[in-house]
Amino acid sequence: TLEFLTASDSPRPLVIRTNTLKARRKDLAAALLKRGVTLDPLASWSKVGLKISESPVPVGATPEYLAGHYMLQSAASMCPVMALSPQPNERVLDMSAAPGGKTSYLAIACSKAP
Repeated sequence: TLEFLTASDSPRPLVIRTNTLKARRKDLAAALLKRGVTLDPLASWSKVGLKISESPVPVGATPEYLAGHYMLQSAASMCPVMALSPQPNERVLDMSAAPGGKTSYLAIACSKAP
């Protein structure tokens, strides 16, 4: 129990999700690396996530963020969309939407864009 409480108190990694309608993950990673951000791909199961280790600039205020190239989103919040695996032109009702991270990911997955 103490291990669980200790682990629960440790900070989660900062994770961003690439908006694939506006950017490719490798291009976004390259742009953020040029700004001095230390990052890695989130995990082998995610094609859109990046884990931020360190950043000399506010991650929520970069030109890429302001242009909509990525969104701050926890890794756990990406999982429902991946599990649902929505296809282009499908309609999905997100009944747990707030503030909209999963909903925007669903919309991208249901779009015709690659």
